[in-house]
Amino acid sequence: MPLQDLIHHWDVGAGSRFIRRVAAVLGFIAIAGLYNMLAYQGFTSEEAMDSAQLARNISVGRGFTTKTIRPAATHLLGDKASSAAMPDITNPPAYPYVLAGLMKVVPMQFNAKQYWSYSPERVIAIFNQALFFVAIVLLFRLARRLFDDRVAWLSALLFGGTSLYWRFSVSGLSTIFVIVVLLAMVGCLVRIAAETENEPVSAKWSALAGALVGVGGLGRYAIGWMIVPVVIFLATGLRGTRGKHCAMATLCFLVVFGPWVGRNFVLTSTPFGTASYDLFQGTQPLMEDTLERSLNPTPEIRRVETMDVFDKLLENGGEILRTDLPKFGGNWLSAFFLVGLLISFQSPARSRIRWFLAGSIVLLFIVQALGKTHLSQDSPEINSENILAILAPLTFLYGAALFYTLVDQLNVSMETSGAITGFFLMLLSAPLLVSFLIGTTPELNSPYSPLHIQKVAQLMGKDELIMSDIPAAVAWYGDRACSWLTLDDSRDFLKINVLRPIHAVFLTQRTSNGRLLSQMSQSPNSWGQLYLRCEAHLEVEGHGEVPSGFPLKQAPKGFLPDQLLLSDRARWGVAQPGEK
Repeated sequence: MPLQDLIHHWDVGAGSRFIRRVAAVLGFIAIAGLYNMLAYQGFTSEEAMDSAQLARNISVGRGFTTKTIRPAATHLLGDKASSAAMPDITNPPAYPYVLAGLMKVVPMQFNAKQYWSYSPERVIAIFNQALFFVAIVLLFRLARRLFDDRVAWLSALLFGGTSLYWRFSVSGLSTIFVIVVLLAMVGCLVRIAAETENEPVSAKWSALAGALVGVGGLGRYAIGWMIVPVVIFLATGLRGTRGKHCAMATLCFLVVFGPWVGRNFVLTSTPFGTASYDLFQGTQPLMEDTLERSLNPTPEIRRVETMDVFDKLLENGGEILRTDLPKFGGNWLSAFFLVGLLISFQSPARSRIRWFLAGSIVLLFIVQALGKTHLSQDSPEINSENILAILAPLTFLYGAALFYTLVDQLNVSMETSGAITGFFLMLLSAPLLVSFLIGTTPELNSPYSPLHIQKVAQLMGKDELIMSDIPAAVAWYGDRACSWLTLDDSRDFLKINVLRPIHAVFLTQRTSNGRLLSQMSQSPNSWGQLYLRCEAHLEVEGHGEVPSGFPLKQAPKGFLPDQLLLSDRARWGVAQPGEK
């Protein structure tokens, strides 16, 4: 190759594109390594632990069964709940199956070595960060197809520089996976919108879009509602063949999503198991996690009136408007998208995708408000109910486009324009930069210590049932079946005990640091009452039998005052598992 051609190849030709791509990959790996070194912490969400223990069950051949036992699920399953392998009827299946595939490919060491670190969680975090990079690439390609290279690079860099999505990437939640699926679906719609300007488009893209919505719905049930704006998009933008495209999208969605709904109907006579009742959670009769901890929630559900649901919509909708919507993308760029709604585009494809996105935000705003449960209270921002965060990366495209529209109107030099863009990028990425500077330290009084939980769980036989206020953590770290705490320590507890004997109760800081006085005032049989009675007795008597009236009598030393372990018999030796 002549020298001039070689220089052209590496300066402006295919070689320069290769260099940029390699630099982007190496840059992302460097940021990921720095983030994991300075700001990473293990799973802090029971949702993530629940998905991980489901994935492990799948990977070792147990099928889609769970060791996290919800009393409400026990009620819905009826006779099927007495089985040692209890079907999971709460979580959608896509993400656990993806993690199960990861566990098959990447060897994981499930024996905990440290109190505050668990190696399988790091592997899952790295995998999610790889998905995060895929999402950045998909967003870049969407932006370049809709706009140009400048908008593509800025939107991709801002997405990759948003602290919120880095936190999601290490949270263990399915958010990044669902974002990848959603971006791929929107890519199908962009292709349809672009091709309809010139020539008829193949229905295969509509079929693929519908199938991807189905996959997204199996990753997060709320995303299934996206089939509505997809069908509207197809119905309002195609000529002559709109019926065919709408039918193909709907059919493929049902083919992907329908069998799982059918499976849940067979097991529980509900479309989504316990998740079918999310609409009622947080209403006045069913505050906090009352519904999932109830062995028979039907009477309380019947007490829920239409106005209770409407009040939930207004209350949660107001909170989303005040706090979530202004920063639902993790930075200020989403505000540029809202302003950009007032700007007209010459390209019909840009306008159609913009209004599709705006309509989707309105729809998922309502879905998020009505589906909000106690999970949003446990972790206000990093949770599976933060649905708007899944749509937010798409707003970066239009925010970046508006930014360049404003910069171009300044009529400044290319160097000045680059400096303004650099400052803008640094400003919006400041939260991520701050996280590098301050780092992250484990919460010292957190109940989620992998090694400690594993030691407690290993006191039990593999087929023995534990009850705890951190059931998903016991199931994930300890690989033991663990029931949620029932609403009381008497009637509901005894009913569960009849269905399947409970061999131990493990209470942690979630109870000891909770609102014990309010619980005691509401019920004399609350777990807070039992905790205080046991604490007072054991302070005087030392370890041994607990106060009379509770079927589990034995308690080791070394757990109080933060935690309490009650067992059917003394299972511990000289070295106490609670001693640190």
